[in-house]
Amino acid sequence: MVSLLTYGPSAEVGAQDPIALTWLNAAGSDAGVSVWYRCELPGGMIPAEQVHLRIAASTDYSVYVNGQRLLKFERAVVTSGVATGRVFDIRPLLREGRNLLAIELQGREKSGSVGVAVDVTRDQTQVVLPGGWKQAPAPPPVGWQQTVFNDRDWKGVEAVNSLPEGWSSVVFSEQASTVALGRKRRETLPLQWQDGDHVCIVGATFVERAQLSEHLEAVLTGTVGERTVTFRNLGWDADTIWSDSRGIFDAPAVGYMRMVEHIRAEEPTLVLICLGQNEALTPGLSSDNFSAQLMKLVDELEASGIPVVLLSPHELMSAQPPIPSPARFNSRVRVFAEATGSVAQSRQLAFVDLFSEFTDAVLAANNILNRLHEEQVAAADLTDNGMHFTSRGYACSALVLRERLLGIGAAIPEIRLDLQSGRAAATGVQLADVVVDRQAGIVSFRALQETLSPIPIRLLVSNGKLRGAGPDSAWGLRSPAAPGDSGYVLDSTNQYEALRQQITQKNELYFHRWRPQNITYLFGFRKHEQGNNAADIARFDPFIRESEQQIRNLQQPSWAKIQLQIAR
Repeated sequence: MVSLLTYGPSAEVGAQDPIALTWLNAAGSDAGVSVWYRCELPGGMIPAEQVHLRIAASTDYSVYVNGQRLLKFERAVVTSGVATGRVFDIRPLLREGRNLLAIELQGREKSGSVGVAVDVTRDQTQVVLPGGWKQAPAPPPVGWQQTVFNDRDWKGVEAVNSLPEGWSSVVFSEQASTVALGRKRRETLPLQWQDGDHVCIVGATFVERAQLSEHLEAVLTGTVGERTVTFRNLGWDADTIWSDSRGIFDAPAVGYMRMVEHIRAEEPTLVLICLGQNEALTPGLSSDNFSAQLMKLVDELEASGIPVVLLSPHELMSAQPPIPSPARFNSRVRVFAEATGSVAQSRQLAFVDLFSEFTDAVLAANNILNRLHEEQVAAADLTDNGMHFTSRGYACSALVLRERLLGIGAAIPEIRLDLQSGRAAATGVQLADVVVDRQAGIVSFRALQETLSPIPIRLLVSNGKLRGAGPDSAWGLRSPAAPGDSGYVLDSTNQYEALRQQITQKNELYFHRWRPQNITYLFGFRKHEQGNNAADIARFDPFIRESEQQIRNLQQPSWAKIQLQIAR
């Protein structure tokens, strides 16, 4: 243990000397202390052998480095006047250029103190960094702990040299902690959802436009069952691995910081990254440059303990004249798809290939839907222009993604029913209480579709025919839409459609939360005009939580009572 007994300005200290802490004192109200601090750390720390953050507080506190939460509302344990602080190895979280340390004090006491030191070891010399701390003038809006947050209205705060009342010293363990939330989970395919998973999907146009129909997330959610798994769509149209689009009015480098810290703020258990298509269509850009930047992104997320799965850019489809077909660029898209796979292999990450035979797989999924749905959709109508999918195109591509990510193919769930013997069997469907009453002309049973998807159930009947569903049947009955197809179709996709609509609503709420239309006035360089309204952004959260509860209710396959009428 290293005892911290002296306090003062930054200084060079020997390896065995006590390290100076900067103390910030906050006065609260009768309701308790609530204070938010930010401090930019100087650049040039990356070459250091070690960068340690030492921190202790007399009240509940949370601490963030470059948007990554290290702990949430802990406080130092004090025994006989000796307080035990926390020490973190933050070097993996640091970057060239801007770095930010943010602290929140939230306690029941009327006052609180936090002591902080960032000590950098370079060439066996330890230097304690100075701090220019700022304090929020009022409870800040979402995103306050991120580097790119506009804190121009925050006021400077003076550090002090005094210990909290009742403390005589602070001790730290000699062993620095890595990121407290870090997970060493490594995904392999097929992916298996875990209860409590929180999944961020990061990408460009393919990911963002999925929210318009939301087959992409609905098809994945339809496999979750009783587990609690939530999704966040962080797609941005026309984006690249350098975050060219996310810069808004800033440089792409700022947009890149914004993307990384947004992912960190979500504290995901898994991130799906699908980039490379726009890079492939950029003249003069090499796949080596793309791979290097993708490696950097993986490094940033793994430093936060966030597991990553890489998805290749998808194959481009043909377009109808007079639209020039984007499929002519597929040879270049293939190079970037293979580069993504190479990065995944080198970093031992799971890789989903959305390029190889992707068009054929999408067309095959469309043929399945055409066989079972009344609407016949031509291949040309799966995209607007060979690149951007329509709602049906997303339904088909989502089924392809599900198969390649989760190992669940686009098979047709099937029930086989013999009207003579009353025997029934099923694939992809669970059956119970099957009764065939030929005298009354009624067939009844209960059915549970194991996976929710846009594919309805096919019913194959032998030794007789059916003429429709009974009035109390949960699912309707109709003949297949495709001429010459055998059997009947049970309209079993009502629950999937309700799930898809609820996901669409949830994603619209979340979109407005993280990308409000007036973002420049709320958080940007015009914050001085309407920044006070930024507090309203957090009001989306309860609506999002309520929507996700409804999604959890809908995602669980439920038993349906089916009644069918036998043709005389």
